[in-house]
Amino acid sequence: MEKEITGRTRLLGSMKQLEAEGWGRKPYWQYRRKELGTHSFRIKEWDYYQIISRDGDFALNVTFSDLGLFSLISLSFVERNLKEYSQQSAIKFFTKNRMGLAESPDDDYSFTYANEDIAATAVKKGRKRHIIANCPKLSIPGKKQGIIADLTIYDDEAESMNICTSWKEDRKKFYYNEKRGPMRAEGVIWFDLEKYEINDAYALLDWGRGIWLRSSTWIWAALMDERYLINLGGGFTDRSPASENAVIYDNVVNKLEDVEISVPEDLERGVWRFKEKNGRLFLEMHPAVNRKDHQDYKLIKSFQDQVFGTYSGYFILDSGEKIEVRDKFGFAEKVYNKW
Repeated sequence: MEKEITGRTRLLGSMKQLEAEGWGRKPYWQYRRKELGTHSFRIKEWDYYQIISRDGDFALNVTFSDLGLFSLISLSFVERNLKEYSQQSAIKFFTKNRMGLAESPDDDYSFTYANEDIAATAVKKGRKRHIIANCPKLSIPGKKQGIIADLTIYDDEAESMNICTSWKEDRKKFYYNEKRGPMRAEGVIWFDLEKYEINDAYALLDWGRGIWLRSSTWIWAALMDERYLINLGGGFTDRSPASENAVIYDNVVNKLEDVEISVPEDLERGVWRFKEKNGRLFLEMHPAVNRKDHQDYKLIKSFQDQVFGTYSGYFILDSGEKIEVRDKFGFAEKVYNKW
């Protein structure tokens, strides 16, 4: 039986282990960087935003992360119809969690990161989030080059999917995460000379903090429309206290239990399947484009396959209502990191 946390709790107890493992409808765990008491190279912090157009023609992904050994800013643009993607990243080494990411997803904050490749600013004030990014080198070869994005995300008072779990191998290592969405997004994206008006898009926030093992593998899948966010995942930490499988429907979390994820051998062409053990969800995802990023620096390795495609199937709410899913644009990813 998964454990639901229903009120504010300290993150760590006296033994520097999690005070309460489980899931919550709000980010109840009080994360304080100075209390972690571990080498800064093992602390992982990130804010990942995904904005998907209402018709599912494209997705913009923006990552702000401080992984202790280095910080990473990444910007990518995925076009479903062209089956193309473009991506640009910038790295600074030995940042030791000084980038300025907030200690709670509810905190207001403002920070800017800039070098010759990317300039990006993120601001949160109350229930509004503002993201500005400029990346002149981001390109689809022979087609488009240079992207500017100016987006506002509106964060309603809503429940979110939160999880806090540790590793069996080392209970002082933990993963604290919030998935928030769907949020309404608007603004404009210029890609080369093409203008994308964002009037009523959907936004997802993946907010993560933790102390990780040196190597980890996970699977994560998500899709949105104006009424729901489906979040499915697993593959690392001990998930016996809780999983992060859920449907946020009309701002309310409908918690799912174990989901069997069938990953095809051919990630880019095979069908991905997801089945909840109690029959409350069944989805198939047919790939369109793989946003692939494979890096091997021996001591540091990262193999990421974020496969975007079209989902169909169904899910069942806590009320018993069955909701059909037809041709919804989303993604499923398989990632291995070592650092």
